[in-house]
Amino acid sequence: MIFIDPLFLFVFLPATLLAFYLATWFWGRNAALLVIFLASLIFYVPYGISSAVLLLMALLVNFSVAVALLRLPDGHPRRGRLYGLGQFYNIASLLYFKYKIVSVILGGGGNLMTDVAGVAIPAGISFYTFHQAAFLADAYGREKSVVEFFQDIRSLKAGFWAFCRYGAFVSFFPQLIIGPITYFHEFHPQVRSRKFLHFDPVNIAVGLAFVSIGMFKKVVIADNIAPTVDIVFGAAQVGAVMDPAHAWIGALSYMAQLYFDFSGYSDMALGLARMFGLRYPINFFSPFKATGIIDYYRRWHMTLTRVIARFLFTPLSIAGTRYSLERRLPPVPAQIVSLWIPIMINFQIISLWHGATWTFVAFGVMHGLWYASEAQIRASKTYRTMRKTASPFVRLSIERAIFFVLLCLSLSMFRSESVGAALHLYAQMFGASPGAPSTFEMREPVFILLCAFSIIYFMPNGVELLRRYRPAIMTYENESYGFTFLRSLWRPSWAWAMFAGVLTVSSLFYVGRQPPFLYQGF
Repeated sequence: MIFIDPLFLFVFLPATLLAFYLATWFWGRNAALLVIFLASLIFYVPYGISSAVLLLMALLVNFSVAVALLRLPDGHPRRGRLYGLGQFYNIASLLYFKYKIVSVILGGGGNLMTDVAGVAIPAGISFYTFHQAAFLADAYGREKSVVEFFQDIRSLKAGFWAFCRYGAFVSFFPQLIIGPITYFHEFHPQVRSRKFLHFDPVNIAVGLAFVSIGMFKKVVIADNIAPTVDIVFGAAQVGAVMDPAHAWIGALSYMAQLYFDFSGYSDMALGLARMFGLRYPINFFSPFKATGIIDYYRRWHMTLTRVIARFLFTPLSIAGTRYSLERRLPPVPAQIVSLWIPIMINFQIISLWHGATWTFVAFGVMHGLWYASEAQIRASKTYRTMRKTASPFVRLSIERAIFFVLLCLSLSMFRSESVGAALHLYAQMFGASPGAPSTFEMREPVFILLCAFSIIYFMPNGVELLRRYRPAIMTYENESYGFTFLRSLWRPSWAWAMFAGVLTVSSLFYVGRQPPFLYQGF
């Protein structure tokens, strides 16, 4: 089931909301979370029975390990080993099913193991694995909300309800397939609050506004850009000659398609969660308005960025810094060990998280070098002097222009079927074949692109538009750009209800196509 499916919108969602609020009214918090857990399993079953079984196994393993970690005293020799085994299960299952490493190692011998490894990648496995890995780390560190969550488990009945609450936290359907990746201390206080047990019409209004905006972004904008993207990148794959203008239109179209597809999902996820009285962390905050790649990764897939930084970059950087100090390395080798190597590893993991292809490897190298270089430049004395003396408008305009071009080129590599296809597209973009025959009619793609980028750069994002009602948890504090008077305009009124209705009807006109969200493939 996907968010834009009419069966989800007009049957599953209303039925789940009704069951949730009835359970809240008559039986309380545990029953309400049980409804969320069961509904999320029903939502997930269409992705495959085997995927649902794998999800339940992951829930049981991580829940059991967390309980054991909290019961064992600090310093107990088995505590560290148990934590390691739990994280090994998470990482090994992700690698096994997502990258099919067993079939590669065994060389496709046709035995049971390679047959299992040949199944489709379970939907959302990357997200719920990181979700649970972060939870286990909190349990190992005895994070306050996790300790509070497990403190009353003294019987089988209490254990059952605790598992249902944990299942609701991990598998809640608005964030199960593509995130956001939520920390337990962001979820637990909300479900413990008295507000969680009361129906608030504003939650429904805010949620519906997000859903209508997100659905419009996905179905009307992203999906109507997709044909141009497929034509251009398909032509690049077969080495077709293209006019530079057409190549650029294709590259820019993919930027807009990916932007509105992921932005649309992120808005819908926030809106669906809010309908149940829950505020989730922001995963997407106008990333194309960034002034550089450092700023970009504080705006794009923000919850993945913070998890990767927590488990990978920060430990590697600390270890590198410690190594540099112990060995008294000169400044340049120390920078390489403490900054460049951790950043390159960090971005290779991020890129390979999307899939095991050479284009993703190249994408990771591009973004790693770009990130490390920008960090060095911004830390330099020359840049700091220029920042003080240059006009902010001129400086930011130049930074955004450089960022935009480099991002366009790197995302073209990300989208291409092969590194060779990406290099061929670059050659066409920079004038290898001026005057080449037309690849497609330009009028409609150019018009859609102009509309798309006008929305990106001149309109507030969904969180800005509804910020009066605290629609989400701020993952990072980001500067807002655009026209101030367009922010915080939204209120639960008939005028905005009509606006949401227009967006929804426009989306339903195209919803029969139901292409999946792009990030479902990751």
